[in-house]
Amino acid sequence: MNDDDRTKEALFRHAILGDLLSRKLRRGELRPSFAQLSGQTFEDYLGRTRRMALKTLEEWFYKYRRGGFEALKPESRSDQGRSRRLTPELEQLVVDLKREDPGRSAPLILRELELAGRIRHDQAAVSAIQRVLKRQGLSGPKMQLERPARYRWEASMCGELWQGVALHGPVFTNPVTGRPQRVIIFGLLDDHSRIIPYVEAGFGETSHRFLAVLYNAFARRGIARSLLLDNHASFTNYDLRVLCATLNIRLVHSRPGDAPSKGKIERFWKSLRGHLVDRLDLKKVTTVDELNLRLWSYVEGEYHTRPHSSLSGKTPLEVWESGADDIRWPSDPASLEPAFYAHVERLARYDSTVLWRGVFYEVPPYLRGRKVRLRYSLLDASRVSLIDSNVEIPIRPVNPIANAHRSRNTSPPAAPETKPPTGLNAPDLILDNFLKPSSSEEPEDPTPEGGVDE
Repeated sequence: MNDDDRTKEALFRHAILGDLLSRKLRRGELRPSFAQLSGQTFEDYLGRTRRMALKTLEEWFYKYRRGGFEALKPESRSDQGRSRRLTPELEQLVVDLKREDPGRSAPLILRELELAGRIRHDQAAVSAIQRVLKRQGLSGPKMQLERPARYRWEASMCGELWQGVALHGPVFTNPVTGRPQRVIIFGLLDDHSRIIPYVEAGFGETSHRFLAVLYNAFARRGIARSLLLDNHASFTNYDLRVLCATLNIRLVHSRPGDAPSKGKIERFWKSLRGHLVDRLDLKKVTTVDELNLRLWSYVEGEYHTRPHSSLSGKTPLEVWESGADDIRWPSDPASLEPAFYAHVERLARYDSTVLWRGVFYEVPPYLRGRKVRLRYSLLDASRVSLIDSNVEIPIRPVNPIANAHRSRNTSPPAAPETKPPTGLNAPDLILDNFLKPSSSEEPEDPTPEGGVDE
């Protein structure tokens, strides 16, 4: 029993004795009052129904007379913090076993101690092991032996940091496939003001969808200076890194499984679930558009205009408007969309095609066998063009059936320009070089052996 429970128990006892403690009793009146109270039932602070014996009531009464309210509190155990069944050496062994292998459960630790002969079969119960582990902070399904320190923190101004993550929503019928599919809700939250720059429900947890959410968020609430995102593939792709580098945005990813690091948006998801997502009437709401309409009704009509305790009673909209000077708006609204384009090099095949993200596109035949530069939109997968000599040429996916009926250019290639022969031929040059006398050989002496002619 902790201090709070001891205080609640003392209040419970005081409430029972309250009338007797507050009035002046006549001689012989006290004991009949105790007898009357002992015949009644009372509900304590835990909701339990209790009846007290006459001697118990009498003991409480005189304790209060001698020591006041503090005397009504139950006395702490003299061996509090120590096990009655386990010796200090066994307690330390239990802790060491748990630290050695965090996956060890309390029943397993107890069984190991029994098999090792450290304790008798009936010496201790599983609850005794659990209490030892709990006192040492080694119990619970999400136990962490070395927890990093966490501090309450917040971005210093609006637009300095946005948090982003996805929420799994209800199951709707996808009109494209005609099959049931779970809806994925992408959302962003400004860390300083708690405002929601953009939120959108749709099918598929893809990078293409998240980039579209980013574009709409930047257009509505300015360009964030930093993004704190999850580790899902939709938040770690190449296109997102290029976009952040282009717009001078610092991209940060949380550690895998560390949801508390994005606690603000996780808290928003909890509110969204409790107020909206888990209470949808799926007989009325059957499409993504209907869900998005309700999402924005909640965000703009409730969430943004409701005072937050973490904002000192202000609303997210009030904090956002007060920090409007710190927001990094695009210098030209028209310059935002070009930032959502990227470039990539691909090899043009000999059938005048390039392969980009599983789709074959046609390129001019003169580029066959060469590396070409493609420019593509991060918002629309169908918008792909070719950059040739600083000229942008729109290209389209290949239509093999239509190409089967296209005319080919069958004219022979133009004859190359005739020039006079150079006169150089490798076999002749090799032969001439072989027959040529070496300059290092000495000339032969014409004088015969035996003397000089007279």
